[in-house]
Amino acid sequence: MITGHRGAAALAPENTLAGIQKAVESGIKWIEIDTQLSADNIPVIIHDKTVKRCTNGKGRVGDLTLAELKVLDAGSWFSNEFKGETIPTLEEALLACQENNLNMNLEIKIHKEHEVKPLVEKVVETVKHLNFPIEKLLFSSFSKTALAHCQALYPEVRRGFITEHKPFNMLDTIKPLDLYSLHIDHRILNEKQAKSIKEMGLTLMIWTLNDPKKVDKFTAWGVDNIITDKPNVF
Repeated sequence: MITGHRGAAALAPENTLAGIQKAVESGIKWIEIDTQLSADNIPVIIHDKTVKRCTNGKGRVGDLTLAELKVLDAGSWFSNEFKGETIPTLEEALLACQENNLNMNLEIKIHKEHEVKPLVEKVVETVKHLNFPIEKLLFSSFSKTALAHCQALYPEVRRGFITEHKPFNMLDTIKPLDLYSLHIDHRILNEKQAKSIKEMGLTLMIWTLNDPKKVDKFTAWGVDNIITDKPNVF
């Protein structure tokens, strides 16, 4: 029931192959990572709109080609141990999961609405090209539009809606998406909300919980999966 957030974000630079390896070494079965498109329409694994925080470069991810992204150092900001770590492509991340028998919670990272269609199309194309097992894959997003597009293009893959808002006002609006799961900020979840989510038949995931002392409370509420930066601790 443990998912490594952005790989294993407390143990290695987030959204890197090194992070995926640290998740493997922690003994967990799920990782969560983020994808968006490069300027030449290649799905890459990175969270932010720009490369500034997690590399030695600058500029918007969507304005840089894969070749330009690949020369950036995506590890030194975390520690010298990871100097030279690069931004992975989605294909590289999927292959790493296949090699290590990992399940992937892939967040479709939408910064602008016009990004939805091309990103989802390329993600689906990449997953199908690699014949990645659909039983080991979950598409998730804050964007209902992105999830609807996933539903239309590849309905066999499970879908999860991510929210940082209290869910009562949205439970009816997400029914048409035929979701598998709801992913909610653990800081705003209460027992009553958890019960409502579970009564809808949804798998309940929380993010990003890093205090293992709180696990018993959330599992008692019916939480099915905990997304954490510290999978080794859990």
